[in-house]
Amino acid sequence: MRALIHLLEKELIEYRIVVKLPLFIALFSVLNFALLMSGDNVSFYIQSSGVGEWVLGSDSNGFASYVGKLNEIISGCVYILLFLVYIPKTLRKERNEGSLMFWRAVPVSDYLAIAAKLLFALVIIPLITSILLIFSDVLVWLLAKMWMPLDIMASFSITVPDMIWHWLGFIGSAILMSLSLLPIACVLLVVSQLVSYPMVAVVVAVIVIKLMSYLLFGTSAIGDFLSDVYSLPLTILTDESPLDAYLSLGLFTHLALWLVSAVLFHICSKQRATDDSVFSTLFSLLNRTK
Repeated sequence: MRALIHLLEKELIEYRIVVKLPLFIALFSVLNFALLMSGDNVSFYIQSSGVGEWVLGSDSNGFASYVGKLNEIISGCVYILLFLVYIPKTLRKERNEGSLMFWRAVPVSDYLAIAAKLLFALVIIPLITSILLIFSDVLVWLLAKMWMPLDIMASFSITVPDMIWHWLGFIGSAILMSLSLLPIACVLLVVSQLVSYPMVAVVVAVIVIKLMSYLLFGTSAIGDFLSDVYSLPLTILTDESPLDAYLSLGLFTHLALWLVSAVLFHICSKQRATDDSVFSTLFSLLNRTK
């Protein structure tokens, strides 16, 4: 357990953007708040219909209605962005900087090292972005506290208990997003040990698979399935029912994706322990099973 914590601390030190980007967005929000408060003619309008400076609709449930949903979407997009920045780079950076040889001398298994990277991407990063959500919700609550009557605040669920439930709801959505990002993370970790630009390689591969499957079979079913898989995290984030969005692919599909993730995790761990190519590692594993 202590080794895992040290590995997570190492990732946090090496990839400070995971903290800096949410912090920058938070400071930007504070700056806007300060500018708003320092204005000579500060006005705030609440309308149940029509157009105003800030219109909160009653169709969106939860903390602060659409404003709370916007905070949630921004925090979730920051999570996805940081995931795409971190995962394709982390293993490639070890090889390029030569630190991989040092970590091979440390009594830490390759399985634990890869697991730590997945935990950092799928657990630590969303936890950090959830703090950004709390910060944004607190600003909304302060603005409402200054300019809204208490009954209007209650009607739009701008209360401390609703704020807590909003954060817990985001944590639930983040868990489902992490589960849907797991196979994507494993694919990128494997590809990152094969090519210098894993994101480009994966995007090109997806485009080629879509095109070839349509030309060979005359249907876009395979391409549509791939689109559903890689767009699932964003669908979960924006859907009013994240659990229903996650289950839209079906339990069998998710079980298959988890199995593929486990196989890719094993291949990635074996590949990290050797300088052989990924394909050589895969072939050796297949030969052992015969």
